Amino acid sequence: MLKKILIALGLIIVVLAGIVFYLVNPYDPQYKSFYTERKAMYAFKKGDVDTFIKYMNNPVTVKYHAPMNLYLTLAYTGKYDEAEKAVQSYVKFKDYSVCAQYKIPGRLFCRVTDIFFPVQKPQIDKNHWLSIINFEKGDYKKAEEYNLKSKKQSACYNTKLYAALGNYKKADKYLGVCEQQFAHKEIKNALYRTKGFYYLQKKKYDVAEDYLKKSIIAPKRAEFRMNNSSYLLLAELYTKMNKLQQARHYYELVLKTDPYSYKAQKGVGLIKK
Repeated sequence: MLKKILIALGLIIVVLAGIVFYLVNPYDPQYKSFYTERKAMYAFKKGDVDTFIKYMNNPVTVKYHAPMNLYLTLAYTGKYDEAEKAVQSYVKFKDYSVCAQYKIPGRLFCRVTDIFFPVQKPQIDKNHWLSIINFEKGDYKKAEEYNLKSKKQSACYNTKLYAALGNYKKADKYLGVCEQQFAHKEIKNALYRTKGFYYLQKKKYDVAEDYLKKSIIAPKRAEFRMNNSSYLLLAELYTKMNKLQQARHYYELVLKTDPYSYKAQKGVGLIKK
């Protein structure tokens, strides 16, 4: 009888030890992703985009954590197919990697808590991000297809999308809504950029130039990147106006803070030819 009890206790101890090791296993892909993603974000802040993509573009991060920075950075560097694949690969938000920051007792408590009381994380709207990626790629028809299936509709984004498609009737409708949304806001650079893009598509270059210049915010620090979208549009505008030196100036402004910008690199290369 005693022998059976000891065997049973031994089995219980082995099972419990196995469960504990499973929950705190340092080689768990989720725990490892915590450290790689932290390295990635540190590299991103330093402007080391190659290292950022290397660490972020891994199966665990892509499948479960769905970082918007990865999708947009892949698109921004011209890796549109990779960006689309990353979005399509996303399954659900299943993130217990934060438990890696604790030592074994804390990690065990964190994991057990997560199992019984999981934190509800918002799902991403794949169609929204697939639309944006294809918009950046210049495939506006495909961007529209994804956008029509998206639950996340943006009047300003729709204005740009339909202007790019040459459907100004729809673009005008969304532009009106976009303007209303910014009516009581003090900072309207996103609205001005939208209108600049809109008039650029309509080939009203003087009006587009005025709005795009108004969309620029005075940078407060060297790594300031918020103006780069406006700079890229101004560079595109001046290229179409055959003012190549001015176009080069704005492409080079982008490359100062985003040396990996595919559009700026391509733009400078085209100008040099």
